[in-house]
Amino acid sequence: IRPFFERLGEAGRRRLRAVVMDMNRAYEEEVRAQCPGAEIVYDLFHVVAKYGREVIDRVRVDEANRLRDDKKARKVIKGARWLLLRNRERLPRPEDQVRLDELLKANRRLMTVYVLKEDLKHLWAYRHRGAARRFWHAWYNRAIRSRIEPLKALARKLKLYLPGILAHCRW
Repeated sequence: IRPFFERLGEAGRRRLRAVVMDMNRAYEEEVRAQCPGAEIVYDLFHVVAKYGREVIDRVRVDEANRLRDDKKARKVIKGARWLLLRNRERLPRPEDQVRLDELLKANRRLMTVYVLKEDLKHLWAYRHRGAARRFWHAWYNRAIRSRIEPLKALARKLKLYLPGILAHCRW
């Protein structure tokens, strides 16, 4: 992104008040170097995508491996990736919602990570930083108490990015 900042020029970089990005350390470092006055904002899309890759995919694969002796159950879990990653309201057919509901009823770990994914998205509905912070802490505590290691690991990572996540309230 350095060429972008070079083309923007010194005056343009000084005028930037906020930069929305994913949680890429290299981008963050470059933005901080080029625009020290700009606030970094981490957006919903990238946080949820990271959650999908690091939590839902990992738990789904772990559960499928745990069920290796039950071929039918394993196949259901292995084939459920898109159901778990998609927004419920965007499932194209009513039978997909039924499949998702049945999957979540049958597997507690998948249900837990799915529900916490949906809950985490609500954080971006807050406009007041204090309320958002309280919501975050409640979500974080639930994630840590889940005893699901990929979820706990991501919650700890997200905690490091909390100022940029909560910055959405301002911007």
